[in-house]
Amino acid sequence: MEIKKIIVSRTDKIGDLVLSIPSFFMLKKMYPSAEIIVLVRNYNYEIVKNLSYIDRIIKIDDYTQKELLEKIEYFKADIFIALYSDSFVSKLAVKSKAKIRIGPYSKLNSFFSYNRGVFQKRSMSKKNEAEYNLDLIRKIDKKLFDNSYELNTEIIVPENNLKIARAFFEREGIQEQINKNNSQVIVINPFMGGSAKNITDDQYADLIKELLIKKDNLEIILTVYIDDEERVLTLCDKIKDKRVHPFINSGELLNIAAIIQKSHVYFGGSTGPTHIAGALNKKIVSIYPNKKTQSITRWGVFGANKDISYIVPDEKNPKENYKSKNFDTYNKEMEEVLVKLILDKLK
Repeated sequence: MEIKKIIVSRTDKIGDLVLSIPSFFMLKKMYPSAEIIVLVRNYNYEIVKNLSYIDRIIKIDDYTQKELLEKIEYFKADIFIALYSDSFVSKLAVKSKAKIRIGPYSKLNSFFSYNRGVFQKRSMSKKNEAEYNLDLIRKIDKKLFDNSYELNTEIIVPENNLKIARAFFEREGIQEQINKNNSQVIVINPFMGGSAKNITDDQYADLIKELLIKKDNLEIILTVYIDDEERVLTLCDKIKDKRVHPFINSGELLNIAAIIQKSHVYFGGSTGPTHIAGALNKKIVSIYPNKKTQSITRWGVFGANKDISYIVPDEKNPKENYKSKNFDTYNKEMEEVLVKLILDKLK
């Protein structure tokens, strides 16, 4: 069977999409003449738009479900792959009329939607999400996959986004401090969407104050989205130090990637910007929960970047309340460990 068109769908969060990049790359490596069509959410479009091995990107939020179901058949795909499956993606797979339809077997509808499904039990979290994705790609042709295998996690930050980052560094006086005092830059992404536990805003404030006490020639950038503007300004007010700079992003997601790229060290929780930092090969310190479905094993940074240190506050707390968005057991001792890990990365 000649493979001319492949549709691959990853329609959930930022970190999930970054962990799908190795799969997109492998599809083109296996089938260099095939057109690779990727389905993503609008807010994730920026991550993949500059990847040369992706031929076409469909932003699913630009269409009603009815419109997309009608459109999907138009592509005449030979293969449809759902790296993440829900009831709508299952319908898209069937409606595509692709001869090969691959996805994770989970709920009942998936057994009817995918004729080459894979039993994965991702909730067991025995491997990284990127590896689960690659297992689905391998299902097309195991021998071809193994012979072609090459790991690629890179994202591309274009000049227009880097220009915004450079302007921010100039405007905030960060570049001047780098030039004059050899200052170093830490990017901290303090807020998350709630998919995993985090420390509180007050605990972030205490951590940042301690970093600034221990190192004079230090500039800290807090990256947030426009929705969290008031919250980050309140956090800055608690810290009260001119070396702390909020970067409030109302534009492209890759603006945050550009800020991270210009930094020396990144710190954050289990969230999209952490995976972006990993793809940019930055030095990383990250805080993760011990819960299996949120763990480092499943959701840790994936790829060749090994300069990553994790701290797991609830590692020794079997009674951790996972209904709470903040860690039960984070304390001053853990703060000291984090401060040391972050400052050691700067060395």
